[in-house]
Amino acid sequence: VINQLQLAPVVLVGWSQGVADLVAYVDRFGTDKVAGLVLVDGLAGLDLDAQSIRELFDFIAEYNKDRAAATRQFFREMYKKPQSEAYFERITQASLRTPTTTALAMMLGIFAVDRRPALAKINKPTLIVAAEGPDRPPQEDMKRRIPGARLEVFDNAGHALFVDEAERFNALLDEFLRSLPQAPRP
Repeated sequence: VINQLQLAPVVLVGWSQGVADLVAYVDRFGTDKVAGLVLVDGLAGLDLDAQSIRELFDFIAEYNKDRAAATRQFFREMYKKPQSEAYFERITQASLRTPTTTALAMMLGIFAVDRRPALAKINKPTLIVAAEGPDRPPQEDMKRRIPGARLEVFDNAGHALFVDEAERFNALLDEFLRSLPQAPRP
């Protein structure tokens, strides 16, 4: 898309699993066409212990048994701020359009490949944004591995921090974009 539409230089923004996708992009194509990266509450690799693996497989079993219920529950846990039932239903229905086998493959893909070594290839300004909580160490590790990366933590937000604290997220993103010498202006 970047080549076809002649978009370079671009700022790549990835949320959740999209963080691993952006790291995979950099690993494969480099950063020549990239002005900056924004990695939002995701990870590039994870060391799983036996308990985490058990929890993952328990979730997959529930997901496979009743995908709609597991998806609704997953979405309800992504926010610290209240959301309407209509909102939860809309994002659940959108998610359910992806075939279950594809959704499971995508979910497992984040644990199947450790992309942390590719973080060393990131040589463009990088903003890492994370929700406060026990799942934050991967973002701290990414900050250490990416030279000059900046980590911003949202204390009052869940995984969907750009919804929970939209105003702060948008201001932070705007400030980051304006700081880039090659970036398109918002």
